[in-house]
Amino acid sequence: MKNAFPYPYYRYGSDDSTDSDVIVVVPKEDMPETQEERKNKVFFLLKEYNLNWNATLAVIENGRITDTIFTKSWIDSLNNAVLETYNLHEQNHICCITEKYTRNKTLAIYKAVRTVLTMLTRTTYRTRIRPIIKGIHDFKLKLEALDKIDFTALTTFDQKNTRDADIWKIIAFYVGQNIALIENDTEIYTKKKFVYHYPDLEVFIYRKSITVKDKIRVQEYIKYWLKLLHHFGEFKSVNGFLTCNDECIDMLNEKF
Repeated sequence: MKNAFPYPYYRYGSDDSTDSDVIVVVPKEDMPETQEERKNKVFFLLKEYNLNWNATLAVIENGRITDTIFTKSWIDSLNNAVLETYNLHEQNHICCITEKYTRNKTLAIYKAVRTVLTMLTRTTYRTRIRPIIKGIHDFKLKLEALDKIDFTALTTFDQKNTRDADIWKIIAFYVGQNIALIENDTEIYTKKKFVYHYPDLEVFIYRKSITVKDKIRVQEYIKYWLKLLHHFGEFKSVNGFLTCNDECIDMLNEKF
């Protein structure tokens, strides 16, 4: 059935991942207008061809991704991730992505902060987090909320469809990935590369048993990450848009 799939597709991400991360490349005229329609298109494609993929849609023009499903993906990170990890996987189609993006760091920061907070919406911190999850509030409120989280005291995230081990992995990966990008312009898109840079966070990335010492360690990383964010520049939130260091993003749709 994969041979009959109507669009080219690329596998990307970690070569040792348990998930199959895939972008489905569609012509610009085939990309639905709304994000909900885009999600539905993916859902019905995977259902029709009986595919267990973590898939998103992408439009590629002049060697770079120019459109995708927001807020599931964002084009600069997705583009560069596919370009860097395409050769780690068996592929059925030649990659049409040939050019990297210069990463929008403000978007990467916003996405990481919002994602980490989302993981906490069913913890004891939920009452202070839920009102500021959507991208229509001052971004500084999100940073202030994160500053007050004691990750060492968390015993469960109590998310219905996501295991605690998966959530710890998501938090650690976003934080380490963000630190590397902000400090050194290093982009990390695989678990192996992450562990190379942050070997002391391996237990989170590979979902191993987590001790109190491990939680203390990731809390230290988060504190360091927040320190970097507070010194990154002046974040200004106006009408759902966030600006910092000559970069501007749409917070609600998480795109630039």
